[in-house]
Amino acid sequence: MKKLLPVIVLIFAMASCSSNKEEYGAIWETDPASFAGVTDVSDYTMDGKFIFDGDEVTIQAYGFEGCVFSKDTLNHTLKWKISNDSLITFNDEETPGMVYTIMDTTDNIIHLQLMDDIFVTLER
Repeated sequence: MKKLLPVIVLIFAMASCSSNKEEYGAIWETDPASFAGVTDVSDYTMDGKFIFDGDEVTIQAYGFEGCVFSKDTLNHTLKWKISNDSLITFNDEETPGMVYTIMDTTDNIIHLQLMDDIFVTLER
């Protein structure tokens, strides 16, 4: 028992320090050809974060002047779920949410597609 006590203490210490929180850096990208002729747009990428915490995800997007996605910083906390090949973010079960198709995953990178021409790369 004396030999097992340090192992048990270590396991409980690790469990108490662990969290369901996972943070990914995010990059939104789109093809400039989709916005031919649109003025005031100079950049077709945007950085941000996806922070998963239990059944919630906080999406932070760092827009800027000239960005096709937004000129402001966005910060939304939503519910999320995985269904088939999709990551779905939503406010409540009654309201349709945003559906990101999961295109590819590795241990540290997730490639998502939103609608036809927006691609999001999440990296741990």
